[in-house]
Amino acid sequence: MKLRLLYIVAILSCLIAVLPPLWAFYVSLVVHRPSGGGLGFDNYAEVFSQQAFWGSLWHSFATAMSATVVSVLLGSMAAYGMTRFGRGFNRLALVILAIRMIPSIVLVIPFYLLFRNLGLLDTISGLAVIYLTFSLPFAIWMIRGFFAAIPLDIDEAARIDGASSWTVLWKVIMPIATPAILTTAVLIFCFCWNEFLFALVLTDQNALTFLPLLMRFVPPQGPLYGQIFAGSTIYFIVPIIAIALIRKQLEGSFTAGSVK
Repeated sequence: MKLRLLYIVAILSCLIAVLPPLWAFYVSLVVHRPSGGGLGFDNYAEVFSQQAFWGSLWHSFATAMSATVVSVLLGSMAAYGMTRFGRGFNRLALVILAIRMIPSIVLVIPFYLLFRNLGLLDTISGLAVIYLTFSLPFAIWMIRGFFAAIPLDIDEAARIDGASSWTVLWKVIMPIATPAILTTAVLIFCFCWNEFLFALVLTDQNALTFLPLLMRFVPPQGPLYGQIFAGSTIYFIVPIIAIALIRKQLEGSFTAGSVK
């Protein structure tokens, strides 16, 4: 009885999660023609014909990928140092996690004033730096947990063979923790890909990402729901593809650090 109840709850949860994207896809297919309404791909054709759409997709991808790569590289080095060079970094790990919990709304105005003085407003590099404020602490916290599960005996064996700390990190620890690191990278990419507040305030044209662009599909005569949902459907395909491509690594991340 309890098992059946769990299955029912799981199925209902999946339906609740899947219903909004399916509804968005359906609305994106609804078209209104002078001859009458129906289903079609007119909204998608209209979105594809806009140069701003492709530019915003590139800005979103470039910013998210830049922040992801930098976060994983710096996070891996920081996590290795925190797990291999003493136990006094536990409090530092909590501080890093606390930084990740700071609300974005608290930082957006100070960063706006700072970037205006530095000339970094409406730039991909500036927006990527902003994303590091929440992606880098997350990377350090996640990767630190995976590195801590890798036995120190592996490091000692590599050092006996003459390997330096850098060699141990990049050629021994990183290959073992590859599934976990890829898992962290995908999560960070999705966080940055879906970020809205910083992109809305700090970009305008040259680095405008897709989510703020959606607001321009709301003209005075009313929202263009078909185009909004068509763009949204295309937009959330990217994270789905990213997760699907590394599905095996995501499954293996639960056993990252185990030694057979």
